[in-house]
Amino acid sequence: MSNSSRFVVATHVLTNLAVQSDERLSSDRLAWSVNTNPVVIRQLLCSLREADLVDSKRGPTGGFTLARDPAAISLRDIYEAVEDGEPFCFHANEPNDECTVGEHIQPVLGELFEPAIQAMLDELDAITVADVHETVFDAADVDPMEI
Repeated sequence: MSNSSRFVVATHVLTNLAVQSDERLSSDRLAWSVNTNPVVIRQLLCSLREADLVDSKRGPTGGFTLARDPAAISLRDIYEAVEDGEPFCFHANEPNDECTVGEHIQPVLGELFEPAIQAMLDELDAITVADVHETVFDAADVDPMEI
């Protein structure tokens, strides 16, 4: 069982693009910030481009920029662009239906998780990349203009 970090990494990438909004950033530069392989970043950027969250340009002066104002990109937009499924996933093997718990656990949990998932999506909808950008620099106690 593993959790996905795509959402967190994509938010990191888009926050970097917001900070450096006056220039195009390469996948290498973004990977440096995340401390991962540029291939990982390029895969995420493809999903973000398909969701119209980033623009790209090829060539020596190419790179990536935000497709919208950071205040117009919610964390829900990012989450839905890069995550494949529900935040709570069931085990790959079907539970034993000869067991009372096994027979009923998935539909019961699915129903119980529904309001929690909706609350999470509503909260993510209320936070933007601009909010993350501002909060990062508040935490760093650095003026974004000094970058």
